[in-house]
Formats: sequence, structure tokens, C-alpha cells
Amino acid sequence: MKKITGIFILSFFLLFLFSCKNSNTTTVTEKENKNHVENKKEHKDCKDVHWSHHKGEEGPENWKNLCDGFKDCGGKSQSPIDIQTTNVKNDKELSSPEFHYSDSKVDIINNGHTVQFNVTGDNFVKLNGKDYKLLQFHYHALSEHTIDGKHFPMEVHFVHKNSDSDFAVIGAMIKEGKPNQLFEKYLEHFPTDKGEYKSDETFNILNLLPENKSYFYYSGSLTTPPCSEVVNWYVLKTPIEASKDQIVKFSKILNNNYRPVMPLNGRAVELFNE
Repeated sequence: MKKITGIFILSFFLLFLFSCKNSNTTTVTEKENKNHVENKKEHKDCKDVHWSHHKGEEGPENWKNLCDGFKDCGGKSQSPIDIQTTNVKNDKELSSPEFHYSDSKVDIINNGHTVQFNVTGDNFVKLNGKDYKLLQFHYHALSEHTIDGKHFPMEVHFVHKNSDSDFAVIGAMIKEGKPNQLFEKYLEHFPTDKGEYKSDETFNILNLLPENKSYFYYSGSLTTPPCSEVVNWYVLKTPIEASKDQIVKFSKILNNNYRPVMPLNGRAVELFNE
């Protein structure tokens, strides 16, 4: 009888521990969901908070203190970074990006922080087995990422999002060279102040990209507030080109709209060679 009672008590104790474990797992999940909702609310509350790329109280070094929704700007997985080419490792599990871009109309917006192209149509890229829809692309001068400590005159970011709300941003450095096709077509329409230009013309965005699609990959963040650490970064190894005159003209509209490079903090930077 004592033996049976002992077995019953032991079984009850194990069942109790198992229940507690499941309960704790549920609590963690609920907490993560709650934090996600709160972060979205905090970001919404920050929509009227002014920030800048220039030094000072509203500058990059202080973004994390401007609003609770910007606290990720002080996180450990921030972008951009300096890509040290001698420290990257080849990753055979990465694959070549498959671009499905077509002729599209664009709305050109100067939002005071960048010149952004909102894209119409069903443009997407397949990256390592996942489809990401192209939302927009925009420009920075100087480049945000640096390669072996060096800036390029400009950088363009192609911002994509998938059905799981994961972001994939493809970054392409811009060096001085032959005229850029998109700049030739639209540069005269870039709003010089905050504003928008709607174009009835179409343009195939694929023409902006280099033939060689080798890239550096790492996990990071948005480079502007709220600096959410939700971005898979694909920085193309081969730069694209724009003429000196085009770069100068863009810089007269927006210049120094780049965030300084952030610490890598142990993150791996991987290389896919096409």
C-alpha cells in the first residue's frame, strides 16, 4: 500500500512539474506578443517626433532617447555596419537572389530624410527560398554601409517584406562612373523640398542592379527610427554607377542623410559568391 501511495505521489509531482513547464512556455509567448503590440503602439505614438541625421539632440547618437518607440536604436543588432571583407565567411547554404521585377510606375517622395520611390505592380525577389515583395527603394548620400572602412558616394536600399512580416533589404553601393538610367529618367523630377511627384512612365527596376548578384549577408535593423531589429540585409558586392554630375545634383537635394556605422557585436557577416 505504501508503495502504491509513493508511486501516486511521484506521478502527481511529475504531472505538476510538467504543467508548470507548459504554463511558463505559454507565459513567455504571451509576453512576446504583448511586447510586439506595445512596440507597435509606441512607434505610432512617435510619429510626430522629429529626428535628424545631423549631430545634436535629434541626431543618431540620441535617437534611442527621443521616444520609447525608438529604443531599439540602442540595440545590439543595429545597422549599418562596416563590412570587413577579410572577416566574412563563405556560406554555401545561401543562394542566388531571383528577381521578379517588371515595368512599374513610381511615386517619388522627398520625406525630408531621403528620396523614396514607392513602387506599383507585383515586384518581388526570392531569397533563400522565401518570396519578398518590393515596397519601395530610397537613397542615402554618403553610403550607409562601409566596405573595409570606406564610404561610397551613395547607396540605394530596396526594401522588401514577406507574408511573415520579415524584412529583406538589398543594398547597392553607388560609385562614380557612367550615367545611371533611373537618374537620367527621373532626376529632374526629384522633389527638392518635402513633396511628391507621380510619374505616368514605367521603369524596370531590374535595370538598376549589377549583373553580378554576389552579396554580403547579415542580420540587422532599419537604419532610421524606429531602428527595429527585423531586417535581413543583403549588401551587393558589386556597386552600380552614376555620373559625377548626377551624384552632385542628388547631393544638392539631400546630403549626409546616412547613419554612422554601428558595432557588429559578434554578428557574423556571410558571403555568397555568384
